[in-house]
Amino acid sequence: MGKNTSQKKLSEEEAVKVILLSIILVIFTSCNNPERKKTNFPNELKNTHWIIDSGGLIAPDGDTTYELSKRVDSALIFNFYAVNFVDEEKFESFDSWECGNDCFTEIYGRYYFVLANQIEMEVDSIRKSGTCEAPTQVFRPAKDITFDIVKKGKQLQLIRK
Repeated sequence: MGKNTSQKKLSEEEAVKVILLSIILVIFTSCNNPERKKTNFPNELKNTHWIIDSGGLIAPDGDTTYELSKRVDSALIFNFYAVNFVDEEKFESFDSWECGNDCFTEIYGRYYFVLANQIEMEVDSIRKSGTCEAPTQVFRPAKDITFDIVKKGKQLQLIRK
């Protein structure tokens, strides 16, 4: 009889352990960002480089409208803001200045299409270097910005929602 009681206790202890481990597992997996569902919208931004003609850096506290022109590598341009859509989901926005203004800002994040003419950009971090060097700002969770995309010939306009 004593043997059955100890086996019963052991199996109860094991059951409690399994339940606790299951709860911990559920907590950890629910805290992670769910993987973004792939959309079927064509991504014409992938691997493209743009000069921001007006609007400044694409940032959470940035402008409401950005005018973009395709960047031509052969063009010599000083003093500009730019955005590169690095691949099918990552972007970087940065500025470039000629000598004398040595404060540089780089914004990194991810983007994805919500609709065929609308993207959501998630800013993950902002880095400042040069004369305005500061610790990198990391956003957890990322700061979201949603834009409508309007094509105007070879130019793009991003309008904040």
